[in-house]
This record gives sequence, C-alpha cells and structure tokens, in this order.
Amino acid sequence: MKIDLEGVGIRLEAIRSALHLPKGEFAKSFGVDPSSYSKIIKGEKPLLADAAFQISEQWGVTMDYIYRGRLLGLPEEIADDLRKRSAANQP
Repeated sequence: MKIDLEGVGIRLEAIRSALHLPKGEFAKSFGVDPSSYSKIIKGEKPLLADAAFQISEQWGVTMDYIYRGRLLGLPEEIADDLRKRSAANQP
C-alpha cells in the first residue's frame, strides 16, 4: 500500500488553515522551504517522516492524521475545525 500524497497535502492545508497560519510560516515551522511545501501540498513530493514528526510535536497533530486522515488523538479544537471543513466540502 502506498501513501496517498494528495491526501497528505489536503490534510496539511487543513491543519495550516485551522492554525490560521500563512503557508510560508507553517512550512518553516517544520523545516520545509515554501517551494517544497507547495510541491508537498500538490502531492508532487512526499512529506518526510521527520517533517511530519516536527508537525506532530509542535502543533499537537498526530502523524496518524497527517498520513491516514484519522482524527482520533487530535486536539479537540483542531479536530472540530477539521470536521467542519470536511463537512463543508461534502456535496
């Protein structure tokens, strides 16, 4: 089974939006330059595990959410925001 790179990108953008951070600031918070972040969120480049770990440690978002989309274990405020965003994108 392969990692869903596009899904990772969508979830990263959802996290960034929930934190109300500009793309560049969010990317730098886990050691990625803005150009690479742009490729990651488009699914053109994988998010390395060490960067995902940095996100997890700094923002309290589980690596399970980043890679698999599972909301269990997320801070309640972020999980609620992500649920709302997901519901708004449903037809």
